[in-house]
Amino acid sequence: MKWPALCHGVIVVACLALVPGAAHAQAATVPERIVVLDWTATAMVRSLGIDPVGVGDADLYRIWVGEPALSQGTPDVGLRDTPSLEAIAPLKPDLIIVSPLGAAARPALQRIAPTREVAVYSGAGDPLRHAETELQALAKATGREARAQAVVTRADAEFANLRRHLAGTAMPRLLVIQFLDKRFVRVYGPSSLFGGALQRLGLANAWNAPTNGWGFALVGVEKLAPFADAEIVVVDPLPSEVTLAPDTNSLWGNLPAVRQGRVKRLAATWPFGDLTAAQRFARLLVEAFSGTRAADGGNARL
Repeated sequence: MKWPALCHGVIVVACLALVPGAAHAQAATVPERIVVLDWTATAMVRSLGIDPVGVGDADLYRIWVGEPALSQGTPDVGLRDTPSLEAIAPLKPDLIIVSPLGAAARPALQRIAPTREVAVYSGAGDPLRHAETELQALAKATGREARAQAVVTRADAEFANLRRHLAGTAMPRLLVIQFLDKRFVRVYGPSSLFGGALQRLGLANAWNAPTNGWGFALVGVEKLAPFADAEIVVVDPLPSEVTLAPDTNSLWGNLPAVRQGRVKRLAATWPFGDLTAAQRFARLLVEAFSGTRAADGGNARL
């Protein structure tokens, strides 16, 4: 994907001119008008019951993330790492939230409104715990501490309920993957969001090879072959050129799990998300293996 260059110099000045005094605006004690560029932070803000006035790549959020849903008509403010200053300035935000990936845009954004960085993935530890910490910090900044605690409590209760839902079901080891194209996949290890959800469900992650700071390994499909006893979980969206049907002429079709029909496909869930993403993944996984609809997590549908 090609990423347009960020506005600089006189272009930035022109963008800020759209809102008189934008460069000198002071944040409200409790910010109410919030622009969010990062999808994980967007989900956190929505889980706190806040309706952002602008979101980066809003249309793609609806495809890749989905829950918590954006309000209809939420403005798209450009790309997540190179947002449109012209789109953001007229919204008169009290706060702009970015991720480390969007750090380059921060100096320009700070001339419009105070900015805050939300970072869930540090390359170490449990991303679900990091997500809880970031959620609570964000809640403190927006006056939503009680709401954040309710989100965490509800997540713990849903994971416990989903474990009970699986009681008595003989579960195999799992390989959780997403296709990049016909030949390459991301495999999510224990330090990923999906890996953390498996752990909370008491399920075994079959992938024991090294992963990157985001908790996944980028490998060719053939690297899945040694995990002959594992069931494969494919998370959408699926590239248009990929088919999950057995095909003896393809690397995928010759995997033992594929030949034996041990593949589950789940609806799109953001793999680098927050607690609501982990709950969505866990709920969809349990439904796929139990054949019945699991309990709704509630806060994931705000």
